[in-house]
Amino acid sequence: MSNDIITSNGEVIEGDLPALLDTTMASALARVEIDSQVATARNFPRSIQAAVDAIKALATLDEQTAAECVYALPRGGKTLRGPSIRLAEIIASQWGNCRDSATVVTIDRVNKLIVAEGVFHDLQTNRGTRCTVQRRISDKKGRLYNEDMIAVTGNAACSIARRNAILAGVPKGVWRKGMDAAEQVIRGDAKTLSARRETAIASLAHFGLLPDQVFAILGVKGVDDIDLDTMVTLRAIYSGLKNGETSAEELLRGTRPEAPVHKVISNPLSDNEPEPADQESGSDNSGAQVDEMPEAGEKLPATDLIIVTARARGAQAKRDGMAKRAIPPEYRAPGREAEAEAWKAGHDAEPAPAKVAE
Repeated sequence: MSNDIITSNGEVIEGDLPALLDTTMASALARVEIDSQVATARNFPRSIQAAVDAIKALATLDEQTAAECVYALPRGGKTLRGPSIRLAEIIASQWGNCRDSATVVTIDRVNKLIVAEGVFHDLQTNRGTRCTVQRRISDKKGRLYNEDMIAVTGNAACSIARRNAILAGVPKGVWRKGMDAAEQVIRGDAKTLSARRETAIASLAHFGLLPDQVFAILGVKGVDDIDLDTMVTLRAIYSGLKNGETSAEELLRGTRPEAPVHKVISNPLSDNEPEPADQESGSDNSGAQVDEMPEAGEKLPATDLIIVTARARGAQAKRDGMAKRAIPPEYRAPGREAEAEAWKAGHDAEPAPAKVAE
């Protein structure tokens, strides 16, 4: 049985009374909560200079914190760096008098997309920003992810949407010095550059990126070409992978040359098919073949750096409690024996993890 509600204006609203009351009550409580927060924010306004100093101090608290504040992504032949979700969290916490959140709004299993929405509300100025982010929920073969991977992708999309909303709501002048200071901490000095870059490259192997692929992403020919500034980008790439703001596949996609959009035809009115150019001749019309980036796990020459990476992965596996027989599948492939031996050597050299007394 439904009950009718008659408003003060004489309007009759049909519906179930408890349900309508619950909806009205929830809406009223939310409005009161926001109004009280806006009033509090205006009674206790923020100090902009204090926020700038606090953001810089927290972003440079230590080297690991600084590295997590920057992420990098290759686009159009260049590697772009920007503030990560971790820096956005620092910004929101120190800017104060604000609210931020993110949620998944759509899981489209037909088009294989997930959509997340981030919201930022500056209570002091009563200005809000809303950002949406789409992420693919299929692998490179077009197969739909399972439920666990969809959940992981949703969390990553929420992080990106929340970051974008915060950065759109807080002026860049407030956090620019903090990000510059974090990059300076990551850059370090030349004394420790050699050890730091090899450690960073070995860390990227956990995400399926081989050294040659890392060099292509950075736009360098080898490990010796990684200077202090490139080191910032290298650590930023690791931070983006760790925080879920990017993926190995997305990084590699940015390094592959784009196919030509249009086909050049000498005479569009001719009925004859153009003859293929003789690639063995020295003519300028011969098509140059471009080497594509190898996929993760593809057979590559076992260079010294690849061996170092394999040893580092073996040592990390032992720290994670994995047995020596748990060699990664890619190292079991023919032609990868040297890397398999390096993985086992790293596993043997790593001390056994200490057991926690019960």
